[in-house]
Formats: sequence, structure tokens, C-alpha cells
Amino acid sequence: MSTDDDATAFERWEVVELASAAVPPVPDPDAELARLREQVRAEAYAEGLAAGRAEGEQACARMKQLAENFGDTLDNLDFRLADMVLELALDIARQVVAGELAAHPERILDVVNLALKQMVESAREARLLLNPEDAALVRPHLEQILDKTRLRIVEDARIVRGGCLVETPHGDLDATLPARWRQVVQVLGSNRDWLE
Repeated sequence: MSTDDDATAFERWEVVELASAAVPPVPDPDAELARLREQVRAEAYAEGLAAGRAEGEQACARMKQLAENFGDTLDNLDFRLADMVLELALDIARQVVAGELAAHPERILDVVNLALKQMVESAREARLLLNPEDAALVRPHLEQILDKTRLRIVEDARIVRGGCLVETPHGDLDATLPARWRQVVQVLGSNRDWLE
């Protein structure tokens, strides 16, 4: 009979359907654990990568700032070192000049001759101001060539040894050691006086 066969097939189908619908498939615990591990690892990697990049960018910015500060510090140190070397060189030069004048006081003759050459020929009543010690050295050498009506040697203790000052009605010629020193140090970019 075909109804029994149909009913039986329907019943069997329902039972099979009910049985398969009622029991959920059991997931594989190892596969689920592996999937969860991979998901957690991927999330942790992404978070770690983002945190590492942010920290790397901060460290890079700090290193850049340090490098700029270091460069500025080196530049400042170079300038300070250059100033210190210039000051040391000027101290040494002043000592050498003073030592040379002490060892060879006759060098004043060269200074006086140069000053007299620069003096205006038409100047009348010029005065050659010298340190008393230098005047004693210069006087015997210039006595014969000096026109005493035109130029007089005047001893002046304010004039530092090794220099002179020529005063004329047309103006003064300052060949004192401090004035000549000032010209030299200004060329070097300093303003140190002879007596500093």
C-alpha cells in the first residue's frame, strides 16, 4: 500500500529531520581554540605594532630635538672657543710686544721715524711726545736731523713705552702703543685695550 509507504517515508523523513535539527553539530574544540588563539594573536600584534610605531615616532622626535640641540650647543661652543683662542692670542701678543720692547728699546726709533714721515711737511711747532725712557733713546739719534724750530721732543710719562704722539696744529698723529694695539685687535674683531 502506497499510503503506508508514503506515511512511513514521511515519518522517516520527519524523524530524520527532527533528529538532525535537534542535535547541533559539535564544534571541534581544537579548531575553535586555534581560531581564538589566531584572533587574539592578530589583535595583540596589531595593538603592539601601533604602540611600537607611536613610541618609535616619539623617540625619533626626541632624537631629532637632541640632535638639533647638540648642533646648537656645538655652534655656541665653537664661538666661545674661538673667542677664548682670540683672547689667549691677544694676551700672548701683548706679552711678546712688551717683552720685545723691553729687550730692544731702540725699536722706538722705527715708530718715531714712521710717525715723522706721516707728519705734514708744512706743520710748524709740532711736538713729539715720548715716554721719558724712550725720549732718552730717541733724542741722541734725532738731534742732528731735527729742526728744533719745527719739532720738539716732549717727555710725557703718560705715553706707554714703545709709542709716541705727534701733536701739530693740523691734528695729532697717535702712534702710541695702545692706539696701534687697538687698530690691530679691531681687525681681529675684538675691543680689548692694551692694559686689560
